[in-house]
Amino acid sequence: MIKDRVKETILTNHLIAQGEHIVIGLSGGPDSVCLFHILHSLKDDWKLGLTAVHINHGLRPGAAEEDQRYTENLCESFHVPCHTFTYDVKKIAAETGMSSEDAGRQVRYESFALVAQQIAAETGKTVKIAVAQNMNDQAETVLMRILRGTGTDGLCGIEYHRNDPNRGIIIRPLLDVTRVEIESYCAEHALHPQIDLTNLEPLYTRNKIRLELLPYLREHFNTNIIEALNRLSGIAKEDKAYFGRTVDELIRQHAVFGEGYSRMPLDLLNSQEPAIRHRVVKELFERAGLSRDIGSVHLEQADELMRERRTSATADFPLGYCMRIHYDHVEFYKKTNPEKASEYRFEYKIDLNREGKIEIHELNARIGVKILRRQDWLLWRKQVHVRNNHEICSLSMDKLTEMGVSPVIRTRKPGDYIIPLGMNGRKKLQDLFVDEKIDKMERNRRPIVCLGAEVIWIVGSRISQNYKVEDSTERIIVLEYSSET
Repeated sequence: MIKDRVKETILTNHLIAQGEHIVIGLSGGPDSVCLFHILHSLKDDWKLGLTAVHINHGLRPGAAEEDQRYTENLCESFHVPCHTFTYDVKKIAAETGMSSEDAGRQVRYESFALVAQQIAAETGKTVKIAVAQNMNDQAETVLMRILRGTGTDGLCGIEYHRNDPNRGIIIRPLLDVTRVEIESYCAEHALHPQIDLTNLEPLYTRNKIRLELLPYLREHFNTNIIEALNRLSGIAKEDKAYFGRTVDELIRQHAVFGEGYSRMPLDLLNSQEPAIRHRVVKELFERAGLSRDIGSVHLEQADELMRERRTSATADFPLGYCMRIHYDHVEFYKKTNPEKASEYRFEYKIDLNREGKIEIHELNARIGVKILRRQDWLLWRKQVHVRNNHEICSLSMDKLTEMGVSPVIRTRKPGDYIIPLGMNGRKKLQDLFVDEKIDKMERNRRPIVCLGAEVIWIVGSRISQNYKVEDSTERIIVLEYSSET
């Protein structure tokens, strides 16, 4: 019985404890509806709080609204609160340079996290975010990573549980259930979930793997390919856990942590097998704050450095992190405050009554200011290639004038926030920089246009929902950033 297997998955992997509150990502499709129904059936026995979050991505006019209505009605019939968020994902993707798939994933998890944070603040309970990936999703993920050339840790695929510092505690209770079983469960309980027809089109890599590659492998090589790839994932998880314990023990016994650095004996590291040595290097950098972008080229460079044993020799890692030989030890550290070294502080006022150029001497850059009537602006847009050019932005002059305060161009300050185009709620600028993976060294020099603490344009990135050009906008201010560096 699927419900029993899901309960076993939850208990074995310590996904949910009694009295916790679960935020469920509820699309209206079979997977999330099955998850919703099972968790609701456990609600009373486990004293759970349940809240659903539905995202309308604006990608399928008509069908998206049907999904939303179905989801809201389902939640109402089970007396579960439902929060719905609507985004223009295509527009967000165009503005950020992401694919629609990545942009959709980002707004989904941002919304889940927002609701989870609100509930945690109001109730004081532990809040977890439950999403509905299943065995088929796991198989697709593992296969996709193999095709991209993953390492052994990548074969672990999707984790049952993940504590994401930006997104919260994410759990996946359906990872031991197949898609066929989920569809049977929905039919058995007359849930009538929605079907997203785009999932039946080979538009993205994952869809191609689901619709073309896996069926081919099933027909010609292994009828149990889904189960086989899930076994591979399980074995990889076991290996990762073993290596993780070994690495943790080595670090516990031999690492020395100082102010801004950690240190391990050089001979000890050189004596380890590469599988252990590389994981120690990655783990020490992760503890220092570098949790991504370490590739095989960096680890090969580290191996060469340790083999040569030259005191004071260094190897550069991403984002200003470094490794060096210090006599008979290896040190891992971040270079002396590289963020401060690239830090700028400037502020320039934009005169809403005058066009021209504002010189940003600190960056050897300038921002051109142009004020246009709507018809002139429409003509200008046809003449100038502005699509996906994030160094040109158009804002509602009407709305800016109503504020009675001139915007300024400056670098960021604590408390800055933006309401990104296509979203309803505000977002801290710091959180947006993290989500968009803007290098820490770049954040303090990125020009932003602000009204007080409200950011209305991040140069090279987003504009504010509050000051976008609408059909009724009569006057538009165009800002164009250019740099000689």
